[in-house]
Amino acid sequence: MAQLQGKKDITVEDLEESLGAKKLPAFIKSCEQEFIDKIEAIVDMFCQDSKKKAIFVSGPTSSGKTTFTMRLSAGLTRHGRQAAFLSLDDYYAMTELKFDKDGRPDFETIDSLDVDRAAADVKKIIAGEKVIPPFFNFLTRKSEERSEDEAIQLPDNGVLVVEGLHGLNKRISGDIADEDCLKVFIMPYGNVFCDTKLMDMTEIRLLRRIVRDQRHRAAHALSTVDYWPMIERSEETIFDDYLASADIHVNSFLGYESLILAPLALSDIHAAFKMVEDGTLTPNVFMERSNKDKDFADLSTALDRCARLERHLAKIPVVNPEWVPEESILNEFIS
Repeated sequence: MAQLQGKKDITVEDLEESLGAKKLPAFIKSCEQEFIDKIEAIVDMFCQDSKKKAIFVSGPTSSGKTTFTMRLSAGLTRHGRQAAFLSLDDYYAMTELKFDKDGRPDFETIDSLDVDRAAADVKKIIAGEKVIPPFFNFLTRKSEERSEDEAIQLPDNGVLVVEGLHGLNKRISGDIADEDCLKVFIMPYGNVFCDTKLMDMTEIRLLRRIVRDQRHRAAHALSTVDYWPMIERSEETIFDDYLASADIHVNSFLGYESLILAPLALSDIHAAFKMVEDGTLTPNVFMERSNKDKDFADLSTALDRCARLERHLAKIPVVNPEWVPEESILNEFIS
C-alpha cells in the first residue's frame, strides 16, 4: 500500500535565491535529476522480476502521468524489457454523461471510458495478441481509429505500461494478478509559500491544467477554473482507493516549476479577463455537452478564484520557459 511521501515545501524566497546565470541551471538540473532517479529506481526494481508483464499508472489530472509513463517505458526498453504504452484517455466514449447541479458534465468518471474495450485490449496485449487501440482527439473531442502500423504486440519479454486517471481501477486490470504487475500512483505533493501558503498540491495541478488547456484543448483559463469543481469532486471519490492499491507513490512536483508555470498561467488569466472586459469571452468549452442552457457553470465563482490566483501568482518570479529541459514533464503542459 502506497502513501503520499516526499512532500516538498518551497518558498518564494527559495525561488528568488535560485535565480542567476549559474544558480538557475543547477537548480533546474537537480530538480529534474531527482525525478529521473525515481524513474530509474522503478525500472531497476521492475526488471528484477521477470514474471511481471504490466505496469499500471494512475494519478489525478495534471500529475504528469503521460510523460512519466513514456519515460518509464523508454527506461524499461533500454534495460531489455521492450515496453508498449497505452493511454486510457484514448478510450473516451462520452455517450451517456452525468452532470452536477450546475450542469458540468462529468468527463472524469470511469463510465466516460469504453471500459470493456480497454480491459479487453489490456488482456489481449499481455497475452501477446496484436491490438490496434483507438485514439481520442481532444481538439475535436472525437474518437478516431488508428492505422495498422500503430498496432501493439508485445514480444516474449515485453511490458505493457497503462496510464490514466483510472489506471488502477480493477475494471481495467481485470483478473491480472498483483504479482504479475506493478502499480504506481503519481501526483505532485508540495506547497509554495510566501508568508502564507500561495499554492497547495491541488492548485499546483490547477496551474498545470490552466496552461495545458489553453495550449492543447482550446480552453481559456476561465473555462478550466469553471470546470475544476467537477474534477475535484470526482477525484475525491477515487483518490484514497487508488493510492491504497498502488505499490509506489511518485511525487511529480518539481521545485522550480512555479517559476515557469506561474507566469504562464498568470498570462492566461489576464487574457481571459481581457475578453471579459472586451465582451468577447467565449463559452466554457467543457460545458458544450451540458444539460443546462448556459455558457458557464458558475462564472462569478470562477472569476473570484482567478482573481485570487492572480494575486498569488504575481508574487512568483518570472523565468523563461526556454530553461525547461526537453525531457521534462513540464513540457506536457507548456509545449
